[in-house]
Amino acid sequence: MKVLFVVFKRPDLSHEQCLAEWSGAQHVATVRKVPGLQRWIQNSVGTLPSPSAPDGIGELWFDSPKAMESPEMGAAVEDAKRFLDLEKTFALVVEERPVV
Repeated sequence: MKVLFVVFKRPDLSHEQCLAEWSGAQHVATVRKVPGLQRWIQNSVGTLPSPSAPDGIGELWFDSPKAMESPEMGAAVEDAKRFLDLEKTFALVVEERPVV
């Protein structure tokens, strides 16, 4: 199971501050505790093409959909409130289909 998180910073933080918190020790340690998490990639936007653009896209691979419902995943979402605008940030469950 693969989930894409399209992330948007909180309005009171800069793009750089948001990215620093997203990849910082506290958030990484929290996410690493999620059971069934196989892989996590952070795609950070270098230069925002517009003020409404997302700050990044997170890719998470899980053993099963159950991992998304774990208390540890809930803790990761709670921690993300420190730096993400959760009114704008959203997740998409996707099916990866290699083409090339």
